[in-house]
Amino acid sequence: MSWKGVTVMDQRVRFIAEYLKGYFPFNELCFQSSISRKTGYKWVQRYEEHGIGGLTDRARSPHTCSHKTDTAIVEAIVQARMKHPTWGPKKLLQIIAPHYQELPAISTTADILTRKGLIAPPLLTHR
Repeated sequence: MSWKGVTVMDQRVRFIAEYLKGYFPFNELCFQSSISRKTGYKWVQRYEEHGIGGLTDRARSPHTCSHKTDTAIVEAIVQARMKHPTWGPKKLLQIIAPHYQELPAISTTADILTRKGLIAPPLLTHR
């Protein structure tokens, strides 16, 4: 089977249609479709669970950010900045350090303060 000029969704639908007819063994059908058996099984499972809609591409982005700064630490940084509006990220981290096991980097703290509008981003100069 040649897939030139065929969209990915068309390929998947045709694969499922051939699978449902049952004319070819599964591994032969995968070979004709130029996909691995693992991918073939994945498409069949998605089709059985969700119908044709299950064959569409899925988002690959993660659902959560594993290295996101804890909200309690962010709030502590903001509160420390409110008490000491002239202090920078390095000094603010020293103030909250005794209360937390892991702290963000100084640059991350500066980013937090910038996002919260507590420090202005550096001005870009033209040379």
